Amino acid sequence: MEEISNKKKTLVFAGYVSIAGAVSMLAGAALWGASATDLWQALANNQMESHLAQLEPVKQLLVANTIFWILGVLLLGTAVSLMSGFCSSNPRMAQLTLVFIRSAVPIAIVSFIIMLSLAIHPPAVDSANNIGWIGVRLDGLATVLIIGTSPLFLSIGGRTDWVPGWLAVWGYLAGIAGLLVVIGMLTGVVDLEFFIIPFGIGWMIAAGVVLIRKK
Repeated sequence: MEEISNKKKTLVFAGYVSIAGAVSMLAGAALWGASATDLWQALANNQMESHLAQLEPVKQLLVANTIFWILGVLLLGTAVSLMSGFCSSNPRMAQLTLVFIRSAVPIAIVSFIIMLSLAIHPPAVDSANNIGWIGVRLDGLATVLIIGTSPLFLSIGGRTDWVPGWLAVWGYLAGIAGLLVVIGMLTGVVDLEFFIIPFGIGWMIAAGVVLIRKK
């Protein structure tokens, strides 16, 4: 009985952590939006000089934005790691999920700090273009791994354990969105990174609700 009780508590904990991580990411995105700065657009339109000039007045907003994003990826990484432990019928997929998420979280944190560095210690325009390019590409890679492949792998691995059919379909859509983001990154034709957010972040919130209700 104690083992069952502990498992239920872990399910609920994972659910709340997943939701908290998603909310933290959204809060960070709101602060980033309030700053009215867009590194992605500045790189795409070759407007880095004007972008750097916009950063100083909103530096504190960007610091707060980065804090929320770092907290968010740590919480989401914890939630995904816990969720993979519930995929007992497919341990191989669970292990694959763990490898991907444990690689993605540090990549994400490094990308956030790289992008914030443009506001804290503004470099020359040419250097800023290179630094910004590295930051956004690492951010894109981490985004795909955390809210693209993780929902997909967990949907496959947990289908017979805890993932209902509708959530599995949602996870497959997040995986497809992640693939489109990768194609956009590699071709440079169009930046699709933000396309994955409603699928991936939405899946994390929905998965959290599912786990909480399973108690």
